[in-house]
Amino acid sequence: MSAFQKLLGDDGLFAQQFESFKSRPQQIEMAEKIAQAIEQQSALIVEAGTGTGKTFAYLLPALVSQQKIIVSTGTKTLQDQLFTKDIPMLLDLLEIKPKVRLLKGRSNYLCLERYHKAALMPVSRYADNKPLFQKLKSWIHQTAHGEISELAEYIENRMMVSNITSTPENCLGAECDHYNDCFMYKARRRALDADLLVINHHLLFADMAIKQGGFGELLPKTDVVVLDESHQIPEIAGRFFSHLFSSRQCTEILNDLMTEAGEVDAAFATIAQQHEQMKRALRDAMLAMSQMPERESSHRLFQTEIIIEAFDLLAHQMNLLIEGLEPLVVQSTGLQNCYLRLTAMGDLLQDMIQQSEPNFIYWFEAREKYFALHKSPLEIADPLTEFRTAFETSWILTSATLTVNQQFEHYQKQTGFNDAETLLLDSPFDYEKQALLLLPKCLPEPNDFEFNPSMFEYVLPLVQQAKGGVFFLFTSHRSLQMAAYYFKGKLNKPIFVQGQSDRNQMLEDFRRAGNGLLLGAASFWEGVDVSGTSLSCVIIDKLPFAHPSDPVLKAKIEHINKNGGKAFYDLQIPKAIIALKQGAGRLIRGENDQGVLVICDRRITSKGYGQSFLKSLPAMKTTHERQDAIDFLNKIQDD
Repeated sequence: MSAFQKLLGDDGLFAQQFESFKSRPQQIEMAEKIAQAIEQQSALIVEAGTGTGKTFAYLLPALVSQQKIIVSTGTKTLQDQLFTKDIPMLLDLLEIKPKVRLLKGRSNYLCLERYHKAALMPVSRYADNKPLFQKLKSWIHQTAHGEISELAEYIENRMMVSNITSTPENCLGAECDHYNDCFMYKARRRALDADLLVINHHLLFADMAIKQGGFGELLPKTDVVVLDESHQIPEIAGRFFSHLFSSRQCTEILNDLMTEAGEVDAAFATIAQQHEQMKRALRDAMLAMSQMPERESSHRLFQTEIIIEAFDLLAHQMNLLIEGLEPLVVQSTGLQNCYLRLTAMGDLLQDMIQQSEPNFIYWFEAREKYFALHKSPLEIADPLTEFRTAFETSWILTSATLTVNQQFEHYQKQTGFNDAETLLLDSPFDYEKQALLLLPKCLPEPNDFEFNPSMFEYVLPLVQQAKGGVFFLFTSHRSLQMAAYYFKGKLNKPIFVQGQSDRNQMLEDFRRAGNGLLLGAASFWEGVDVSGTSLSCVIIDKLPFAHPSDPVLKAKIEHINKNGGKAFYDLQIPKAIIALKQGAGRLIRGENDQGVLVICDRRITSKGYGQSFLKSLPAMKTTHERQDAIDFLNKIQDD
């Protein structure tokens, strides 16, 4: 009997301590495989179906190994749950006392330097901000960790947070007068001392992206890295290996420069003219960009005369401000920091205009008073592999949704983990008994003008019949709003519409209602856990193919096709399958849950590729008849 069977088996320690605990062979196998990977200092990718108990399956071998461990999660919520609930319970059970620490990104901690400067500025005297600054006077001497979340009730305007927190660009590091009292520095020092450090993916990849030594390097050397919810890695890593030049960055540097120069005698007078000229050039650039599409490739952008003129002028005025600022940098650390930031921004702007790196995608966003120029990597496998080689460590990646057609190949190619061992574990739940899959064949094609009205009419009896709650998941906000209009007045049950209230509060109200209809788009397809009778039906409008007009996806499609691949099969279908698995995974969250999954898109049965979607879902009984689903709902409600 292995150590993990003694802990997680039928007669193991968990079964003895917790009456509700149920031993799962998949959980034991996962724990044993992870222990082996840690011992061999290798990489392991595990897809563990819902209900496997993957949290304990990776925490137990990591803790038993007595090595230095980083656990990275998909969200701050899960991060807090691990730190405050799961890990303390395990440590108590195992009777061990490693140093466990929680580390968040720098935007979660008050920056003393920026707070003291903001307290002297007009922003601190605005009516909405006065309570916050009054509270801060005493709070900075009372708080243990300096986390902004402790002040949530005092922060009326989230934009205010940027005035009292730092970024990697504006942080003064060891040159800061408040360095020894810095909450971020103290948190990092505690993290360096940790045996087990809990972080989130955004912090992990921010650290990878800005790897610069000293204060910028937040993560300690470690023996084991566990990436939970690792299906998010390609998107998050892509974001942090990207570069951004935006109007907001320009405004921030201009504001910071005014503050820093104002603290040095006659400094601002020296650069006031250049400062004003850059501000005007920025306004001109914002006006020119407001006439552009919302999101598009930058390829044609810098062939447009009005854009060329606006950004040439902005670049010119930025260089003049840099020249005027250069003699002043010796007068303060803050001015020196502004000079370095502005110089880096000038170089990045030139790169965005020239678009000279073939392995990157150049694209833009434009709104009425905001623009952003982006430079995103075509692939993240190379930078991710480069980072991995710098660490002699075990890598454990796990999620409930990593495979496509039960194969890991797409995920491994995306992330560069081609050398990793893989393990696919089915859910211990009995989907054949607990769930029914309804695939209607009578609805129009998804691009048909009549699709939405026909779909709403088709599912209405199901929504009415379900005694428990119903999730209706959409691939577009437009369809979601059409559904909200259609169902209003037709149902004798509460309707919850994404965007009409706070997401977490809406979920709590939905659970409490027990029989509501929740209409949700992207953010409700994953990370939402509603179990029991509060959810008895999940309806998905269409197969979740990403919109091909997205500039990043469009560039990747062109790149794959140009290099002999077939982007629809190599990229678009796998991405849609992973998203569908996430959405479908909302239905069965516990061994006593029962419900109906409805996928309204007829392509899942009419197109050849539909089989890849079906094979990627848990095996469950399937029907094409709505009455079968109504009967199933009646049956589970009578049980």
